[in-house]
Amino acid sequence: MNELNATAHKILDVAERLTQLHGFNAFSYKALQDEVGVKTSTIHYYFPTKQDLALRLVERHGVRFAELLKQIDGTHTEAIGRINALAQVYIDTLSQGKFCMCGMLASDLLALPEQANLRLQEFFQQVEAWLAKALVLGQEQGRIHSGIDIEGTASLLLSTLEGGMLIARAHGCSAYLERVMNTLMQQIGKAYTE
Repeated sequence: MNELNATAHKILDVAERLTQLHGFNAFSYKALQDEVGVKTSTIHYYFPTKQDLALRLVERHGVRFAELLKQIDGTHTEAIGRINALAQVYIDTLSQGKFCMCGMLASDLLALPEQANLRLQEFFQQVEAWLAKALVLGQEQGRIHSGIDIEGTASLLLSTLEGGMLIARAHGCSAYLERVMNTLMQQIGKAYTE
């Protein structure tokens, strides 16, 4: 991302917002031109095709999300606090009328280049691995039952966040995702006391 200048990042910012609000296939370079205030030829200079734009969006989001996960780790020492902080990121995104960037791109998977698809897979693997580490930490802290399936539970948490966002969006209510996550965490909490 370092080789891109402020104009390229502004294009990515607008493309990210439009993707999160409407989907990647719901806007054109003309829409980007109108919002960014540059000619489509300038957009094509930085991102020759929309597939190039998709790849850059996924790459940038992955880097930024990795930093966010590090911040959560630095802020919360308790595993439950870390998981709840990640859930709050999703809830806050939804409350702004947006959807997870990579979740939205995954819904347009067939329109994306192979490299972007691979980056999407890496993103979801990165989040699941982080969740798995948080769960292991919870075991070390004596808060999570030793018999819990770490990988399966990490997958369940991520699937609940991503899928919960989708259903909450259909309901038009971000509180739906919050309720679902609270219920899941309560169920996991019961497992802690077994």
